Amino acid sequence: MSMKEYVKKNLTKEPPKDSNLKVGDTVNWANDYGIKWTHKIIGFNYNGWFQAEYKKFVHLDSDAFWFPHDHKTLTKIK
Repeated sequence: MSMKEYVKKNLTKEPPKDSNLKVGDTVNWANDYGIKWTHKIIGFNYNGWFQAEYKKFVHLDSDAFWFPHDHKTLTKIK
């Protein structure tokens, strides 16, 4: 499934309630080792056990676009 198909089928534009993020925003994401990547937000997903268990809702335009990120670990670039 392509990223475009995945976005259309699985994601919403509604951001987390306690977040200032929106679709199209450019953000930095850092892994556990402090290495940062810059990506754009492609959508949000609140359905599924993974989202409920880990509170990760934000999808980025990365190679793993299907893997959600915690909005609290993202830094919006102005």
